[in-house]
This record gives sequence, structure tokens and C-alpha cells, in this order.
Amino acid sequence: MHRTATEFADMTLIETFGRNVRQARKDKGWTQEQLAFEAGVKRAYLSEVENGQRNVSLDVVEKLAKALEIPANSLLMAG
Repeated sequence: MHRTATEFADMTLIETFGRNVRQARKDKGWTQEQLAFEAGVKRAYLSEVENGQRNVSLDVVEKLAKALEIPANSLLMAG
């Protein structure tokens, strides 16, 4: 599903974070299982994060960013 710039602007931070996690995971060529293992979270939890259904802690933001080898703030940026 492709979103317009306006739709991105209307996304919540939780949705933006989830979208960015999914994109970063796909950029690495990883499955949800691989990222969940590397970050030390459950796959079902990661699925909910990627779908914007979980309000994550800063600890989880840090775990995912480290596993993905990207700056944590990049997961929070819209666009």
C-alpha cells in the first residue's frame, strides 16, 4: 500500500515507528523472526509493533535500532 505525503503526516508516532521498523527490517532482508531474535523480543510482539498496534518503551526502541544497526531516532522520523 502506497501512502501520500498527507497520509504520512496524519500517521501517529506509533504508526510511523512501526512502518520504519518494517522498512529497515526489509532493507536488511530479514524476516520478522530474524529481527525478533536479534533484538530479543517475541515475533508476535514485533508484528504488533510493525502494524502500529503497540506503544513501545524506549528500551525496545533501542533494542530494535541496535539489532538493525541504525540510529534510534531514524525509527521515529516521518517521511
